[in-house]
Order: sequence, then structure tokens, then C-alpha cells
Amino acid sequence: MTIEFYSRLPLHGETQFIPGDSRNRGDWNRSLAESTGAASRFDIGDDFTYIDYLSQVARAAELNGFAGALLVNAPFGEEPWIASSILARETKRLRFVNAFHPFHFSPWQATQMAASFQRSSGGRLIWNIIQGGSDALQNALGDVLPHDDRYVRASEFLDVVKGFWANESFHYAGKYYEANGMGLRGPLRKAQIPLICSAGASDAAKDLAAKHSDYYLMLAEDPDVVATHIADVRKRAEAYGRADHIRFGLSVDVILRETDEQAFAEAKRFFDEGVRAGTVQMTAERSEHLSDTNKARYKRYNDREVNGFEDLFLGPNLWGGFGYIGIPPGFAFVGGYDSVERKIREFAALGISMFFINGYPHLEEIYRLGEHVLPRFRQEETPAAANDLQPIPLVHGPGLEARGAR
Repeated sequence: MTIEFYSRLPLHGETQFIPGDSRNRGDWNRSLAESTGAASRFDIGDDFTYIDYLSQVARAAELNGFAGALLVNAPFGEEPWIASSILARETKRLRFVNAFHPFHFSPWQATQMAASFQRSSGGRLIWNIIQGGSDALQNALGDVLPHDDRYVRASEFLDVVKGFWANESFHYAGKYYEANGMGLRGPLRKAQIPLICSAGASDAAKDLAAKHSDYYLMLAEDPDVVATHIADVRKRAEAYGRADHIRFGLSVDVILRETDEQAFAEAKRFFDEGVRAGTVQMTAERSEHLSDTNKARYKRYNDREVNGFEDLFLGPNLWGGFGYIGIPPGFAFVGGYDSVERKIREFAALGISMFFINGYPHLEEIYRLGEHVLPRFRQEETPAAANDLQPIPLVHGPGLEARGAR
């Protein structure tokens, strides 16, 4: 099994310090008058802006051997489709994993946009289908559907997208969408459908992945928890004849240094910054109101109270401290080069073949990973690696018409 590494583009500011700190790069800081980070005080019309910093990060990822980069969709960050369209013209091979809600686009608009992106970039688009972090946030955006209904809508959305992609005249009647004869035609038919990623620990999220996703993505929690998710999703995929096709990815931050001691010192610096800013205390208080699943990721993990950064280690070199100081995804591999390599191999042995891995600042951590960790896996790549990342062929399914080959 070939392992593919993906970086991340910081669309809502760099995070060398606590989010909002005036020393961070980008202009998402609390006090712009005191900002000192790169591209933190630019005005519209300046020759160099934050997109130029993102270009540096994207090029660094490509130069250091990353297969692609994740663009997280945050309400107050840069829009992933726009940013990736710009950066695709400044890179050569880097793939762009764009996160978006089906709520944001009609199936046809998403299909047409993706086909155009694929044609202009040489097929470097991947979709990360997301459903929102909370009901409150979705309601604020104007999406009033309950949690599970959002996944039903997403499943129909992908039904229709795949139908449009496979047929010049596609018909569909669902609860949320209809199709009445539209489909890709002309030159747009040359484009390849993007790979589809999705995540989520709920039954609804796993069912969506089992039916539609090329990759089911998880957080770097306890390896036993990750193994359970993999087995569950693979079993659900059997109902769609996809148990041998669905693959798995892991999202994790990293604090990489030459030795474990140096990496632990950097983790402690982050934690101490969070204590001074009050975010650690706020997270501890908020954790009392979380669901049982999320509570395990915070204060009550292993029934331990958190008194210092070392209490947030879930196991050797696996740290949950970023979640405590407000930096998602919350978990990180912390250690020297050998230790981080071991953690990657530990999770790869569970069936993980796609790693979304990056640290802070993104630019510097990309070079550390690219120079000291990724080369250790390069000799294991095979000529079949390119085929590993091809979308799964479209198949027939309930309510779909003519979903086979063109």
C-alpha cells in the first residue's frame, strides 16, 4: 500500500501562536494596529497580499514531495475554490483538496465548476464533502436542516453529480434534488470526476462515505478508535459493493524536531501560550457540555484532569493539546524524526493510505517534513501509486438512471 502525504493551506491565517495573536502571519489578528506578522497589514491593491504567502506554502509543499494540500472551509477564511483556482496556475502537480458544503452549490454548478477546474489544472481537484461543525453554525449560514438530514441531502447531491458526469441527459427524482435531462457535454466530458473524501463519526456520516466516498477521513485519535471506524465503514460499504474500493485517510498536525525533547518543548510553548490567553480554561469548561464522543477528545480523556501539556498525551508521541488551545484538528504527532515516522507507520498499518499532515508555521513545518520524514517513505512508492488515486468507477444505484460508462 502506497502512502500519500497531503499538506494544508492556512486559509484563515497562519498559527505560529494562538489564533488571533498579532504576531501571526495574515490579517486575521485581533489587533491589526499591533500586527507584526507577514502580510498582516496589507491593503487591497498592494502588490503582495496574503495569497502570495499561500503561494509560498503551496509551492513548498510541491517542492517537498507532498501529493496535494487541503483547503479547509472556514466561514471567515478565504474561499477554497477561489484560492485553489489561483494557486493551480502557480504550481505544476500539487492537487487541491477543496472542502465545501453541498448546501453551497447546486449539483450542476458544482459539476460544471469541477469539470472546468479539472480541464484547466490537468485533473488536480479533489472534493472534501463536509456538513458543518455544528447546527448553530449551519443555521447562521442559512442552512436549517438537522444533522442527519444534511447527510441525506449530501448523498442525493453526489447521486446527481455522478449522474451528470456520466451522462449527457440524466434524470433523477429525490427528496432534495431533481435532474431533468442535464449532463456534461462537449469538451467538458473530457474532464475526470474528482476524487471524493468525507468524514464524520456519526452513522449518517459513515453511511455517506460507504456509498460515495473514495476516502473516508478520520482524526488521529487512539489507534483502537481509528481501527474501529475503519472496520465499521468498510462493513457498511459492503452493502454498496464497495468494501474493496473505499480507502482511508488521517488528519493530524505535527510538531517535528530533531529530538523528542525539542518537540515536547515546542508543544509546551503552545500550551503555555494557551494558558496565558485563557483558551485552555475555556476549553476545559466547554468540555463539560460536549457529547460523549467529543468529551473524550478533551478534559476527560482517560479520566485525567489536565494540569499541564503532558496530561494531553493520548499515547507515545500523540498529543491532544492543539484542541485545547483552539487549533483544529486538535491532535498532533509530537517528536523527533524517528518518532514521527513510527507514528505514521503505526496508523498506516491500520489501513491509512492518505495522511493530511502539517504543523505551524505551515511553511517551516512543510520543509521539516519534506526533508526529514517524507524521504523515508519515498523508496516504498510503486508505479501503481498513480492508479491508487483514481476515482472509483461510477456504479448503478437506487434511483439512478444510466450510471454506467459513457
